[in-house]
Amino acid sequence: MIRALDALLVSPSRMDLPAGTMLFRMDDPMDGIYVLLDGQVKLYQEIDGKEVIFHAQTAGRILGLLALTRRSKAFFNCRTTTPVQLLKIGFEDLDQALQQSESLLETFITVLLRSMARRSTRLVELQTEVLALNKSLSRERDALARTLRELRQAQAFLVESEKMATLGQLAAGVAHELNNPIAAINRAADFIQEDLLALAGELPDGAVFGEMLNRALEQKPLTTREQRERRRALARILDDEAMAEHLVGMGIHDAADFERIARNLPGPDEAKIVRMNRYHQLGGALRNISRCAERIAGLVKSLRSYSRSDGEDEVEFDLHEGIEDTLRLFSNRLHDVTVERQFADLPRIKANPGALNQVWTNLIANALDAMEDRGHLTIVTAPQDGAVNVRIIDSGPGIPPEHLKKIFDLRFTTREGRVEFGMGLGLSIAQNIVSRHSGRIEVRSEPGCTEFCVVLPLAPSETVSTPSRSS
Repeated sequence: MIRALDALLVSPSRMDLPAGTMLFRMDDPMDGIYVLLDGQVKLYQEIDGKEVIFHAQTAGRILGLLALTRRSKAFFNCRTTTPVQLLKIGFEDLDQALQQSESLLETFITVLLRSMARRSTRLVELQTEVLALNKSLSRERDALARTLRELRQAQAFLVESEKMATLGQLAAGVAHELNNPIAAINRAADFIQEDLLALAGELPDGAVFGEMLNRALEQKPLTTREQRERRRALARILDDEAMAEHLVGMGIHDAADFERIARNLPGPDEAKIVRMNRYHQLGGALRNISRCAERIAGLVKSLRSYSRSDGEDEVEFDLHEGIEDTLRLFSNRLHDVTVERQFADLPRIKANPGALNQVWTNLIANALDAMEDRGHLTIVTAPQDGAVNVRIIDSGPGIPPEHLKKIFDLRFTTREGRVEFGMGLGLSIAQNIVSRHSGRIEVRSEPGCTEFCVVLPLAPSETVSTPSRSS
């Protein structure tokens, strides 16, 4: 083709250009084609300030084909990448030469088709590269999304851990501050009891005072049924229901006992009962002070045990102590809940007590929420091949099957129709804590019975296992 063009156009001039020369720019008017005799050029477009190479032309290629076919402006930028030699032929000269020689026309069409075929092949290659890049980008996007989810989960764990650490410090501080006044109340109650008994010895009816005081301090509570039966029996003997009710309330269940005590008091029976009841109520108030102080002391002890900051240190301890401490802290929600303990004789385990207390708190709180603080809560412990398991079973409505696989997901809850479960973070954090102890949590649920089973090794291994879920 070049020889024919040289013959017909009388050897058109060649152009020798250095590397980096811009032949034409995108949208420049084109008045002819270039035949690349030697060297290499690149065709590219600038997209978002970057060069995107669409084709690299080597010797023997025709430049300006699209402009030739469409008689339009340049579609690409064209720059030399090596020193090149070019033959430039204007559109009018090319048209004249093609009209003069049929063989040149055939040859030119063949070269043109081959060139267009190469362009098409390159487009296919570019499309394949684009698809491969898209696939790679999709994988990277998925990996980035996973990393982002993990970072968010780690952030949530850190926030919750910091919150629990802060609450633990506050609880420990409050418990420490409560110790002194509670001890003072206990000592004062003991002193008051001793002083009242001493005072009773100095009074004319001191014997009655002392006996009624001791009755109140040592009296065991009766069920409503037992009180009713004894009141009816005493009323039949005394023929006075009101008097029988007062006597049974003071722990006096037969007429002879009343007569023995009352004979040391002056006045009619009604006055005697009023005075005896006053002494009994004084003893009951003193007993209530002592019992309440003991209960507060027990709660403070449980709170200090529950919130103790053990860091990541693992110690040997009794698993039942942590469960009992947790139940004691939920005592205000257990009035209408029957708590059944089926505790086996367990060996001491090596773990982080404070972290495991968070697990029991989350599981028991979820059980009470599900039952709306009314129902039956069963806690079962048992040894299991170098491990122990703790099962927490509630009589709530159960977890829907479609939610069982999601309940350990971060911030998933189903409470009151909202898309959530429990505390949102609670079960996820519980699973993370158990996993760090090389254990696992299993869950089974049906209407009227939901069971969470925590399996913990006696001593955690260095390899952390993946918690399992079962339906």
